[in-house]
Amino acid sequence: MVDEVYYSPAAKSLLEFQGDPNYVHPPLGKLLIASGIALFGYNSFGWRIASVIAGSIIVPATYLFARKIFGDFVGIMSAALLVFDPMQQTMSRIAMLDIFLALFITLAFLAASYEKYRVSSMALGLACGVKLVGAFAVVGIATYLICSGRITKILGMIPVFAATFAASLLPIVFDRASFLYSIAFSTSWHMTLDASHPSIAPPVGWLINVVPFPVHSSPQQSISVSSNPFLYPISLAVVVLLVYEALNERKCTPQTLPVFWFTFVYGLFFLIPRKTQFIFYLTPAVPAILVLASYGIFRFFSSISK
Repeated sequence: MVDEVYYSPAAKSLLEFQGDPNYVHPPLGKLLIASGIALFGYNSFGWRIASVIAGSIIVPATYLFARKIFGDFVGIMSAALLVFDPMQQTMSRIAMLDIFLALFITLAFLAASYEKYRVSSMALGLACGVKLVGAFAVVGIATYLICSGRITKILGMIPVFAATFAASLLPIVFDRASFLYSIAFSTSWHMTLDASHPSIAPPVGWLINVVPFPVHSSPQQSISVSSNPFLYPISLAVVVLLVYEALNERKCTPQTLPVFWFTFVYGLFFLIPRKTQFIFYLTPAVPAILVLASYGIFRFFSSISK
């Protein structure tokens, strides 16, 4: 299905020590796909099982994150919404890279909520090893630490992040020409791609499902990556509320962590000059969106019950 035609052969090539023919992204996500192929063979189950596992891990990780920051009710609701989320479900069933990026970004913010910043930096390094846009989460957590007066924590995170990211590149780093070309091509691709595609969706429409991304179509079944236009926009109102409260109190509390997650992992797509973008790029921000929406629903019912 769609980009599986690139990533599954690349995973097989890495598994056979023949290098990574896919220069668009670093190799880690394809290595994770390769792990399923190694266990179950080069077939649809083999190349998709790693995505299923990654998507499944995100659910309890989101619960723990939301519970730590907002309490049990928000944690349970966030996890429940994530289980039935259309984007999470679809991306957890196909051999694409975004669900692995979402996993490591979720783990990075989860670790940050527990003030385990070295663990967070390792997860950020792995996120960037899947897709370079994992750097959006790096900026988000770094900005949170600056705003919360913990700038010194960043200094301790840098070497851990750098070492983890470097380790994720080992499958291609020994081929110097391939390595240098891969990084240069990937950076340029992320920043400047301007190609025609019928499912191009600007970031402004992602929350309201303006252009779903078709994954599979047949007389029996049609599958698309789509957002929840009734639920996702609630997160915007909650972001405004939490930012207002933070400014009013003049301090950056852990409750703002999902705000930084949402703002940078989603918001930075507005700033890059690349014109060819798709709705499934929102996948790594979905856990934050649902945590914010759940907290908004909790606040609403709490206010009307008083």
